[in-house]
Amino acid sequence: MNSGSYDVVVVGSGYGGSIAACRLVAAGVDVCLIERGQRWTARDFPTDVVGLLSAMRVDSRNWGVILGRKDALFQIHEQGDSLAVVACGLGGGSLINAGVIAPTPARAKRDPRWPREWNKDWDACEASASSALNAQSVLTEFSNARVMREVAREALEEECIESPVKLSIDFGGRGGGGGCLACGNCLSGCPYDAKNSTDKNYLASAIKNGCEVRTGSRARYVVQNPDFDRVAGGGRGVGRRWRVYLGDLDYVCADFVVLSAGVLGTTEILFQSQRRGLKLSERLGFGFSCNGNNVAYVAGSPAPLNAYGLNKKQFLKVPFEDRPGPAITSSHSSLGFTIQSGVLPTAYPYLIFKGIVTYGWPNGHWLLHGVIDKLKCFMGLKNSQAMVLNAMGYDESNGRITLDEKSDKMCFVPSNDPLLPRKIKAFQKLAKRLGGILFMSRYRSTSVQLLGGCNSGSNPSLGVCNSNGQVFSHEEVHEGLYACDASVIPCSVGINPCLTIATVAEHISQCLVKDIMRYKSNGSLIHNSNLEPSSTVDINGVDEKIYVSVKSSNEASLVRKDKETVMINETLRGHLGGVPCTAHLVMRMSLGDSSTKHARRLLVGCVGGYVAFQAVGKDKLYIIDGKVDMCSVNDRTPYTQYMHYHLLLASASGTRYVLEGKKVMNPYLLASYAWWETRTLHTNLRTVTRKDEEEIGSDDSKGEMINLCGELQLSLIELLRSIVTMKGNGKFKFVGFLLQSFLRTYILQTPRCDMHNPLEMIERAYPSSTLHEVRTEDGCVISCRQWKVVESRCNPVLLLNGHSTESFYLPTEPRDLIRTLLDKGYETWLLQPRLHPLHPSNDFTIEDIGKFDIPTVIAKISELHGPSVKVHVIAHCIGGLAIHIALLGGHIMHQLINVFQADNFVNNQDEAPSNSNINGYTRKEQDSTNARKLKRQSSTTNTEIHSKIDPSMREVHLRRV
Repeated sequence: MNSGSYDVVVVGSGYGGSIAACRLVAAGVDVCLIERGQRWTARDFPTDVVGLLSAMRVDSRNWGVILGRKDALFQIHEQGDSLAVVACGLGGGSLINAGVIAPTPARAKRDPRWPREWNKDWDACEASASSALNAQSVLTEFSNARVMREVAREALEEECIESPVKLSIDFGGRGGGGGCLACGNCLSGCPYDAKNSTDKNYLASAIKNGCEVRTGSRARYVVQNPDFDRVAGGGRGVGRRWRVYLGDLDYVCADFVVLSAGVLGTTEILFQSQRRGLKLSERLGFGFSCNGNNVAYVAGSPAPLNAYGLNKKQFLKVPFEDRPGPAITSSHSSLGFTIQSGVLPTAYPYLIFKGIVTYGWPNGHWLLHGVIDKLKCFMGLKNSQAMVLNAMGYDESNGRITLDEKSDKMCFVPSNDPLLPRKIKAFQKLAKRLGGILFMSRYRSTSVQLLGGCNSGSNPSLGVCNSNGQVFSHEEVHEGLYACDASVIPCSVGINPCLTIATVAEHISQCLVKDIMRYKSNGSLIHNSNLEPSSTVDINGVDEKIYVSVKSSNEASLVRKDKETVMINETLRGHLGGVPCTAHLVMRMSLGDSSTKHARRLLVGCVGGYVAFQAVGKDKLYIIDGKVDMCSVNDRTPYTQYMHYHLLLASASGTRYVLEGKKVMNPYLLASYAWWETRTLHTNLRTVTRKDEEEIGSDDSKGEMINLCGELQLSLIELLRSIVTMKGNGKFKFVGFLLQSFLRTYILQTPRCDMHNPLEMIERAYPSSTLHEVRTEDGCVISCRQWKVVESRCNPVLLLNGHSTESFYLPTEPRDLIRTLLDKGYETWLLQPRLHPLHPSNDFTIEDIGKFDIPTVIAKISELHGPSVKVHVIAHCIGGLAIHIALLGGHIMHQLINVFQADNFVNNQDEAPSNSNINGYTRKEQDSTNARKLKRQSSTTNTEIHSKIDPSMREVHLRRV
C-alpha cells in the first residue's frame, strides 16, 4: 500500500543520510527520511547497566540466539571469529561514537581503489563537513591522555607520533546544550546534550526546512515502480520511478532513493532488492573492511587513569580537571596503525570486558579479577584504574558480506589484517608499562568502524556504485538510485572514519542535487517552492522544537486508527503445469468506513509474500504488487462469488511474472461444494507480456515465455493457522463480512447486482466503424463494416462470419478478435452478406455468397486501397465454405489473398496444428463425394495461396485458437 510519494527518499540517518537530507532540502527538494530506530534524547540514553542491557540487541550466529529489541540502540553482531557493533537510532553511529573528527590520511587516498574523482573537491567537502560537525580541540589534558602520552613512546618503541584530537563535542555550550561536563559517558550516548551528533546539526536543519522524518520504519528493499509510465525517447515519465518497501505491503514512492543505512543495512537492502529482480554489480558484498579495528582492555593499573565514567552524583564531587573527560582524547600512531586510549561509560558492564568475551594476559587470576575488583569498588577499598585501548589500521579490505538464503540474514567475514600481530604486541607492551592486566578480545576482529560492501568503482566489474554514488546495473547506472554512506568507501582509512564518511557524503550530495535539478528541469515537481537552492545552510544551533515533525511508526498508525484493518497469512499448495508450487501470502484488508453498505467493497486488500515454484528457478518469486478481492462479482454471473488474486512477481533473474488466481463459488446443491470451492484457487502463471509491460511500466519480457495453469489449495491445517494468526482491530468484522458473503452465495442465493439497472450493464466503448452498403453483381444489397487504424502498415483483414451469427463482432465481451486486430494495427473489415440477419429475407444459396458477396467486398477494399492490395481472410464455418467457393470457382484471384485461415476446420482437429500448417486449413472428411473433391482441390490451391505467410497474423490466429 502506498504510504507516501516524494521527490527523494533517504534511508538511514547516520552521517551519509543526514548530510544528503540536509543538502537536498536546502535545494528545495521534497525529502522523506526513513530511520529504523527511534529518536534518542539526552534523558533517554542508558546511565546504568540495566538500562544499557535493555538498549542492546545481540545477534549471535555462533550460538544461534537473538536477544533484544529490533530497534535497540546497540546492535551487536557475532559471527565466527568477528564481532561488530553498529548503532540504531535517529543520528546513526554519531549517537554513541567518540565523535573523533580526523582528516583522511594521505595513505588512504593513495590506495589504487580510492576514486580519483573524490580528490578534486575533497578539501572543500572536508572543510564543510568539519565545520558542520563543529569539530573542536580538547583544551584540557585529562588523566588517561596524560598517562598514555607518557607510556606510549616507551612502550611502542618504534617511531610514535601523537596526533592532535578534535571532537564533535561542544565544550562551550554553543551548540544549544550545556557543554561537555567530562563525565566520560560518550560511548553510551551523551546524557548532557553536549555531543554534536547529526541529529543536532544536519538532521535538525533538514527537519527545520521541511524534511519529513519517519522513525521506527525499516526499509526492506527497493524495486522499480510498476506504476511508473516511461516516456519514449528518454523523457520523464508519469509517476515516481522507485518504490521503497517498508514491509511486505507498505511502501513509499520516490523519483530518487538514497541508501544510507550503514554498511550492513545498505548492503542488505541491495541484496534483498537483487532477489526481487534489481540488476546489480556482481561486486555487491565484496571489499568489506573493519578498518583494522581491534579493542583491548587494561585493568588493575596503579596509574591514575580515571577512565571510568561518572554518574550524576559522582561528577558533582569531582573537579573538572580530575574527571575522565570525553571518551577519546589521545591518539598515537606507529607501525602503520593508531592506538587511542578510551573511557568506558559508567553504564557498561565491565565483566563483559573481563573474561566473558576476552582472555587475560599475562595468565594468572585474571578470570576472577573482574569480580574481585568490582567488590573492592563497592567496599570503597580501591579506586578502579582501567582503560580501553582502541586500535585502527590498514587491513586488506578483502572481507565479504553475504545474505544467507535460508535464514534471510546478513553474514560477514572480516578482511585479513596483516598488522594484527603488531597490534597485539603493542597492547601487551602498554599493559606491561601500565602495570595492569590486559584483556584481549577473543575475536580476530572487534570493530565499530565498518566500511565497504557497496564499494565505489569506475565500472560494474570494479564496484557497486560510481564515485557519485549512483548504483550500477549490469552495464550502466540505475537512474535515481544512490548509495551514500560508509559502504561506498572501498578501502580502510586507518583512522576514525567519521570525517571521511561525511566528506564522501558531501561530495555525493552535490552530485545528487545536480542530477535532481537536471531531472526536473522540464517541469519541477518540487513541493517546497518557497525554498531556493543554497550552498550554505544554518546547521548548528537549531531549536529543539523542530522535532515535532518527526513521526514514529506508532504515531503514524494512530492517524489511521479510524480505519479497521486485518492481517491474514495464507499458505496454499498445489501444482502449476504439473510442477509443485507453494504460495505464502500476506494480505491486509482495510475495512474502511463501517457504514459502507456493501460488504463486498470491504473485502478488498493488498497482498505481499512470495511464491516458491522450482519450474522457473530455484529462487523464490517475490510479490512486489498484489491485490485481492474476496467478493468479486461478474455482472454476467450475479449469483456466483469470486475471490480474485492478481500478483506481480519478480525473480532474481529480473524476469517478472503475473499470477492470476480465482476461487469460484457457485450456488449449487445447497453448498455441497462450498468446502472445496472456498479453498481452491484456480491459478494461471505467465511471463509478463508486452501488454502487461504497457500496464505496469516494465520491460522484462525476456527469455522463454511461460503460461501455466493449475490449482492451489488451502489445507485444513493452514486454514486453522490463518484463523489463529489473524491480526488487526477489524478481524471480527472481517470474518463477519466474509461469512455473510458465503451465506448470500450458498444459502440465500441472491444476486449481487441490480438486473434491471442499465448502469450495471454499461458496455465498454467499442471502436468506431464505417458501414458500407454495396450492390452485388446479381443486384442484392449487402453491407460491410470497416474499422480504420491510424497509419496502418499492415494489409487489411477481412472477417467472414458463420451461419447467421456474429463470430467476431462482440461488443458485449471484454475482448474479441476485432479489438485484437485493431490493437495489432490491422485495418479490419467484416462482411455482412445476404445471409446476415440485418438483411431482409431472400432466396439464396451458399454459392451465391462465394460467387457474388465476397468478390464485391474484395472489390470495395481494392477500390479504397488500390488494386495491388492483398487481403488477409479469416473465415468461420459457412464463411470458410464460401471463401473456398470464391477461390476454387475463380470468382476472385488468389493473388489478392495474402493469408487465408478457415479456423473452424482447425478447431475440429484432434491434434494441434504444427507451425508448418498453422496458417493453412484442415477439416474432417465429409461424407459427400463433392466435399472430398473440394478438399483435394483446395489443398492444391493452398500451396499457391500461402507462398508468403505474415508472422503477425500467425500470432493473431494463435490467440484465436
